Amino acid sequence: MTTSYTEDGAAPVREITRSDNLPPDITSLPSLPPEPTAEAVIAAVAALAPTEEPKPYDVSAFTAFNLKVLAFAEACGKWRDLGTITTQLQAEKLSDFVSGARGVYAAVEARRKLEKKAHDDKAAVVQKDFVGLLTVLQKAAEGPSEMQNDWLTRENARLEKERVEAARIAKEKREEAEAQLARAALSNDVVGEAAAEALLKEAAKETKVAAKPVRAKAGSATGAGRAMSQREVRAAEIHNHNLVYMHFRDDPRVKALLQQLADAAFAAKGGSQITIKGANMITRKVAV
Repeated sequence: MTTSYTEDGAAPVREITRSDNLPPDITSLPSLPPEPTAEAVIAAVAALAPTEEPKPYDVSAFTAFNLKVLAFAEACGKWRDLGTITTQLQAEKLSDFVSGARGVYAAVEARRKLEKKAHDDKAAVVQKDFVGLLTVLQKAAEGPSEMQNDWLTRENARLEKERVEAARIAKEKREEAEAQLARAALSNDVVGEAAAEALLKEAAKETKVAAKPVRAKAGSATGAGRAMSQREVRAAEIHNHNLVYMHFRDDPRVKALLQQLADAAFAAKGGSQITIKGANMITRKVAV
């Protein structure tokens, strides 16, 4: 590497080499690792554990990237061992290392997209064709389901009306049997008492049956289908969002969402001029 500084102290003009970006005390480790040799890639591929199914991508290309990534990871560890950047030269070398890592990242991402695209294209065809069928079937079931729900609602109302009427009749029968039993007891009518007690037992059974909830059900005409009935589902109808927020305010998901919304508001264009009650805008410097 050659380095020259201008008289006014401006940034130096530098020529970067593969061994340029090193912690100053680790000259044997290139900060921009060289490309892995073909022999190294072949050996690494041969050392891979066998899998039941072949990998759905170019294993050699992946392995070459893997070797490069491992080299950068090792170099990163050496930079961390350095601890603190203390000189301009170290800072410049670290810039080269970060740039190199980002360059490899971009190359790996480009290869990932390339390898994934072939599968995405096939998946898109599968998705398009099968979703078309599912959409038709969903439409075919939605309309009749609404009709069925309407019938079940009316049928449930009819059955409930019948249940209420049966409960009323059972109550009247019980009250009449109790009155007959009382009259028979007063007149020492043993036969009348037995008849009244029988009526009481019958009324008790009818009362028990009438007390059971009723539910309409649409069975299968052929026995091959699944019976349909109504079930209760619960959902919220919010009439005061502030009170609902107070209920859920300690939920980590709510806190995460509020953080996301506030971050986005401050980061947006003009965000430095807005005010969010309960939040302060903070700034920090990041290396880019």
